[in-house]
Amino acid sequence: MARRRGARPDAYTFDLVPDGDAPDDAEDRADAPADGPLDAPVRVPVVEATRGAGPHAPLLIDLDPDDVDEGFGEPPPSGGGPEPLTWRRALDRSRDLLRGRRLVAAVVVVAAALTAVVVDTVGDRGRLAALRAAPGGVLDLSAEPREVWRVEAEGSVPSGLMAMAGGLVVAQDRGELLGLDVETGERRWRVALPAGTSSCGPGMQAWSGGIQPDTADRIVCVTSSPDDGDRRHATVTVVDADGGVEGTRELESSPAELYPGGDGALVSVEWVGEASPVDPRVADEVVAGVADAGAIADGYDLRVRVEDALTGERRWQQTVPFDGGVDPSLCVRWSDDGTTSGVDLRGGVQTMVTDRLLWLGGCGIDAWFTPDGARLDRPGDPGTFEGFTVEPLTGDGYVVRTDSDDVGLDALADADRLLRDDGTEMREVRGRYLVPLSTDGGGDGVHLARRGDATVATSDDGTELWRTDVRGTSLLVRTAQVAVLVDEGRRVYGVDLGTGDVLWVRPDLVEGLDAMGAYGPRFVDAAFTDGRLAAFVVPDYARGDVVHWVALDAASGRQLWQVELGGDGWGVQLAVAGRLVRWSPAEIVGLG
Repeated sequence: MARRRGARPDAYTFDLVPDGDAPDDAEDRADAPADGPLDAPVRVPVVEATRGAGPHAPLLIDLDPDDVDEGFGEPPPSGGGPEPLTWRRALDRSRDLLRGRRLVAAVVVVAAALTAVVVDTVGDRGRLAALRAAPGGVLDLSAEPREVWRVEAEGSVPSGLMAMAGGLVVAQDRGELLGLDVETGERRWRVALPAGTSSCGPGMQAWSGGIQPDTADRIVCVTSSPDDGDRRHATVTVVDADGGVEGTRELESSPAELYPGGDGALVSVEWVGEASPVDPRVADEVVAGVADAGAIADGYDLRVRVEDALTGERRWQQTVPFDGGVDPSLCVRWSDDGTTSGVDLRGGVQTMVTDRLLWLGGCGIDAWFTPDGARLDRPGDPGTFEGFTVEPLTGDGYVVRTDSDDVGLDALADADRLLRDDGTEMREVRGRYLVPLSTDGGGDGVHLARRGDATVATSDDGTELWRTDVRGTSLLVRTAQVAVLVDEGRRVYGVDLGTGDVLWVRPDLVEGLDAMGAYGPRFVDAAFTDGRLAAFVVPDYARGDVVHWVALDAASGRQLWQVELGGDGWGVQLAVAGRLVRWSPAEIVGLG
C-alpha cells in the first residue's frame, strides 16, 4: 500500500501491506503459490506503523490503493466485450475476493485494538485519579512498602501534616513550612513564617478510627507574637500550593482566639454574654471529675466568626449558646505543667477545622458546623466525648454517628443519620453506619450498616439491597466490587458489594502478630487499597514503634505479602495523593 502523500507529521500513520506487496521477510514466509488451493494457510497482512511527533498525536489509519498493478487473471480479449469466465478465472476472482476480505478484517482488528488501548488508557487515568482523591487510596500495593525518602525534623514538629494539590505534603517545622514532593521527598519550596508561635491548617483529622489529611489549595498560618503588656498581636499568612505567599495580614489587640481555617479562611471565637459564679463545692467536684452533667448551670456563650483570612470579609457568624448538659470537664482549666488549676467558664476553646467541618468545644460548648455555617448537631444528641461525631462521607454529605462505640446486638433503632452537604437531613440509618477506612473511589451508592446480628446494605434512598450474617464492627476497605469487614471476633470478611455474598473469611489475619493490646475488634490502625489489594497496618504493642503490614487480594482473601516496618517512636500511616507516608513528631517518611 502506498505511503499517504502530504500526511501530517504529527500523526500516527498505519500502512496495511497486502500479500502481494509484503516485505521481503514476509515473502520468505509464503508457502502457497498464487494459484494454490483455496484452503491454503491464510497469511495475515503485515501492518507497518510510523510514529509522528507528540505524545498526544491523533491515530490515523491510511488505506490508500497500491501503485502496483497486481495483475490478477488475464487481460480481456482485445476485441472488448465480456470477459470469458473459465474455471481458472473464477478461481482467481475468488482468491481476489478473499484477499480483500482479509484486508478488511485486518483493518477491523487494528481499529478495535487501538480503540481498546484508548479506552483502557482513559479508564486507567480515571481509576488513578479516583485513587489519589479517595481516603486510603494508593496507586499500587502489589509490592511490600519500603522506605523511599525521609525528612527528619530538628527537635519535634509542632504541627501536623497537610496535603496540597499537586502531590505535595507540607510539614510545619517550627518557624517555616516545607513543601515536599510526596513521591520523591524532594523539597520543592520553603516558606519562612513570622517570628512567634505559629499554627497552620487545615491538617490531619481522625475519621472512623483512621487519620486522613485534607487536600487543600491554600494553607493558612496564624502566628502569635509575644505579648506586649495587654496587647495581643497576630500575623496571618496565606501560602498557595506553589509555595507562594498570597499575602499577610496583621491583627492588633484582638480579644478573640484565632485558628486557621479551610479554603483560605480564618476562624475567630470569642466568649460573650454574662454568667453567674460557680459554687466552690461544685467547682471542686468538677475538678475531681465526679460532677454530673448539668452541674454548672450557667456560663458564657461563644461567638464564632469565619472570614477571609487576608481581607477580613465575613463569610458567616453565629453565637453558640451555653449548654449545661455538655460534659463539665470542659470547664476545667489546665496549667502549663498539665495539672488542673480550677474551673474557668471562659477557658480555652478546642477546635477541629477541615475543608468540610468545623467543631468547637469548650465550657458548655459542643457544636459542629459545615464550612458555610450550617449546624450539624441538634438538641438531644449526646456529647462529642460521649461517642457523638460527624464524619464527611467519601462522596458528598455527612454521617452523624450518635454512639460510635456501641455496635452491640441491640443496634436496631434509628440512631445515625445521613446529611446532605448543606446540613439538611437525607434520612435516618437503622443501626450503626459503617464508614470505610479506605476506598478506591467506587461503591458510593452502597451504604453499609450493622443492624443486630447482620450487616445490611442500602441504597441512597434507604432501600435495602441485601443483608449478610456478618456482624460487622468496622469497614476496613470498600472497593467498587468488594467490602472488607471485621467482626467482633477479629475475623476479616470479603463481601461482594453487589450481592452480599461472602467471598472469603480470614480468622487468622492477626495470628502471630502482637495486636492484643488493641481495644476490642479495632486492631487495625490504618487500611489502604489500590482497588485490587487490601492492606492493613496492625500495631505491635509489645515493641511500640513496630507495625505489621499485611496485604490480601480483596477478591479472594489470599495473603500476598507481610512485612514489619519500624519508625522513630509513635507515628501514623497515611495516604497522600495515592502515595504512602508515615508521619511522626520527629520525621516524615515516604513509602513506596
